[in-house]
Formats: sequence, structure tokens, C-alpha cells
Amino acid sequence: MSGAEATGIGRTGAGRPCAWRRAFTAGLAVLCLGGLGPAATGPDPAFRYTVAGTGPLVLLESPHAGSPAAGTLAPGARGLVLTGRWAQGEAGDLWEVLSAGPNARPAWAAAARLAPGAADPEPFALQCAGTEPFWGLRLTAGRARMSRPGQADSLLQAGARRGASGDPRVFVQSLTGMGRGPGQAVVIRRAAGCSDGMSDLAYPFEAVVTTPSGEVLAGCCRRTGG
Repeated sequence: MSGAEATGIGRTGAGRPCAWRRAFTAGLAVLCLGGLGPAATGPDPAFRYTVAGTGPLVLLESPHAGSPAAGTLAPGARGLVLTGRWAQGEAGDLWEVLSAGPNARPAWAAAARLAPGAADPEPFALQCAGTEPFWGLRLTAGRARMSRPGQADSLLQAGARRGASGDPRVFVQSLTGMGRGPGQAVVIRRAAGCSDGMSDLAYPFEAVVTTPSGEVLAGCCRRTGG
């Protein structure tokens, strides 16, 4: 797997530790994935999924009890993009599903009806966010956008993603200012579940972000788009 995007803090204490401090230098994004196969406790965003079982799979608008339906998927439907975010439902775990494209609309599906297929081409886009203070970071191929309340967004250029020698789960990517500022660092780690501190939803990645001013921000990430 080459060039995955993710999040990385020790917020949950789950998953293999990521030695991010050794690589925590400005302009680097270090990506540590917890494994090369599907996650045991949640969906793996690095894979496309297939609808298993018989009968249509009902999609829900939210993972909460009483949520209205958001459509259906036929059994055997392939190529589903999952954000990696999941929640516990009354009848079992629910996973967030995305349709393909930049304007993908998320919906929720029963995890028991979803089976991993082939590995997805890399890289894929991630949306990261944190609270207290609030911040957001969108990572796409070649670009990154940092947002903070009351501040103009910071646009960054992302270099080619490089796998770390000796550990296939670690990836490095440089982030530099778009000709008008210094770069930043984001450390991303595949986790067994990251909490945003505001909901009961679990995210697949943890993140630590540094800013040009020296702040260190912690949060979670999930996949976006297809």
C-alpha cells in the first residue's frame, strides 16, 4: 500500500504505537497504518467493499435509532467507498458509506452486510478535525487546506508520499506553503478508534498537526470522496 492518508495521536491508546516524535519536523506528514488488511473493529478505508448476503441493503441517514432511510444497495454491489467512521447500532455496528466522486453523500449501512474487496488505489483524500480549539485539515493528492475559525484558510502543497524504510505502515509526505508561508507537519496513525470528543462515533485515524506558530493540535480523520 503506497501513500495512504490518515490521523495520529495517542488519544485512544489503541493500535501499534507510532514513533512520530522521531519524524516530527516541519513540512512532513508521517502516516502510520495499523495493518495492511481490513481492520478488525471497523471498516478499512484502504479497501473498496461489496454488499454481501441476500436482499437489498437499506442505507440510513444517520447511525441513530429511528433514522430515516437514505436509499438501498443491491446485493453484490461492488466498489463501495467507506469513510472508516463507525458507530454501534441497536442491531449491530454501522459503517459510513460514500458514493464515488467529490460530492459524495454519506449514508450508514449495517457492517454485517459489507465485505472487503480489492485494495483501493492510493492516495485517497482525508478530512481531519479537532476540538478545543477547533480546526480542520483536508488532505488531497498534491494539496492540503488548513482551516481555523476566524482565520483565512491556509493552502499547502503536498509532495509525493514516500514509504518509510523498514515499516510498510509508515508514510512520509512534505507539506509546504504555497509560496507565501512556511510548511506544517501532520502526523497520522491508523487507530482502533479515535473519538472526536463530541459524539459516540469512532474514526479510523488519529492526527497531530503542528502550525507555523508552534501550536500542536490533536484530532481525528476519516476518508472523503471516492
